[in-house]
Formats: sequence, C-alpha cells, structure tokens
Amino acid sequence: MPGPASLARSTYVGFWRSARRVARTTGALDALDARRAARPRGVAAQLRSLFAIHDAADLVALDVPWWTYGATDRVAAHLAALGGTARVLEYGSGASSVWLARRAAHVTSVEHHVGFAALVRELARDAGVADRLEVLEVQPDRSPDPVVPSGKRGEEGLDYAAYVRAAERVAGEVDLVVVDGRARAACVEVAARRLAPGGLLLLDDSQRPRYAAAVATSGLVVERYRGWVPSLPYPRETAVLSLPSTPRRP
Repeated sequence: MPGPASLARSTYVGFWRSARRVARTTGALDALDARRAARPRGVAAQLRSLFAIHDAADLVALDVPWWTYGATDRVAAHLAALGGTARVLEYGSGASSVWLARRAAHVTSVEHHVGFAALVRELARDAGVADRLEVLEVQPDRSPDPVVPSGKRGEEGLDYAAYVRAAERVAGEVDLVVVDGRARAACVEVAARRLAPGGLLLLDDSQRPRYAAAVATSGLVVERYRGWVPSLPYPRETAVLSLPSTPRRP
C-alpha cells in the first residue's frame, strides 16, 4: 500500500494532468505558451510548467531541465561558452538529457530504469538529437549489504556500485557532470575526478543533508542556486560545483 507521501504526490500529479486537459480544450494552455515565449522566466512560464509535472515529453517541448532556473542559466552559459563542443556525463536521464544534447557535442546519461531509458531515447529521436545522446542502462544489483546504497526510501537492499562506476565507460575528461539520479553522494565523489579544467558539476536537490559530506569533501567550489523549479509549486536548491582556480605563479 502506498504511503501518505506517495499518495499525495499521485493526487497532485493527477490534478495537474486533469487540469491540462481542460486548459488545452479551453485554449488556456495555448495562451500560456504564448506568454511564456515572450517572457521565459515570468509567472506565466512557471504556471505553464506546472502542467508538465512528471511529463518528460512536455518538459522537452518546453526546453527546460528539472533544475532551479538559476542553475539552468549557469549551465547554459557554460555550454554556450564552449560553442557546442562540450562533453557531458549525466546521472539520471530525462528531459534534461535532451536539453543538454541540444547544447553539447555528446551526452552520456546513466539511467537505472530500463523503461525510462527507452523513453528518453525516443524523446531524443523526436527532438533530432539522438546522435548526440547515449543512454546507458545500468540497473542496481540486489544485495543484503550494498556497497553503494541508494539512500532513497523503498530501495533498501539495492546496490548502485555498478551504476556509479558507469562513469568509467566515458573516456577522458568531461566539461559537465550532472548528478540527478540515484546514489548521488557516491556519484559526486567519482565524477569530481573526471572534470576537465573549467568544468562544472551540477548536483540537484543539494539541500538534502545526506549530500552535505560529499559536497564538503569534493574539493570543489560550491555555488548554490535556490529558487523555483519547472513544474513544482515550491522552491528547491541546485548546486553548481567547479574546480578551484589555480593561482598564477609570479
């Protein structure tokens, strides 16, 4: 039986899915899309995104990842400065995978859910970026004593060691790492060593206490972006980490 939190989430998602059908029928959704096009960071844009809750296809159409807007702008500027040549490693696929592939030379996304990995590949084909997005399916192993536990309620007895090690399949350094999937603390620890000079590491939901130690010991400089997130009615935090600047020798 689902718990209270799961039931509340399902009810919330169901409400906005029903509201979207009504809004589409009445033309309200088209009106919001027009206002969003004129002002992508305005109130209308945030309201429009609420209709896309847990709908990767709709978020792809809106061309937004599921991070705070400030962190999104920071990453977008970083990728733009690299002129489309960036190499990206992502833990946890979704609308962000397509958003990244539209702005980078190559994205490798590690996904633990086979069905969702197939959906993301389909979204990438529809968006015309399938040649720049590789989705690796790495399911967790069952173990009574996981080496790398998820930390997520309901996933006790699952070992994400192979999922974290999937970074080894990407040769060389990367310009951006996105940690937005399972076992995030372990992913930060491994991925921090893969950054190219000037590279960034994005950690979503960075306000959660279980990630504090990994961030503190990463050796990276932390910028915290707290604010609104597409499709959610409350603020969150996304951190962007970077290698410390090396002082110039006199």
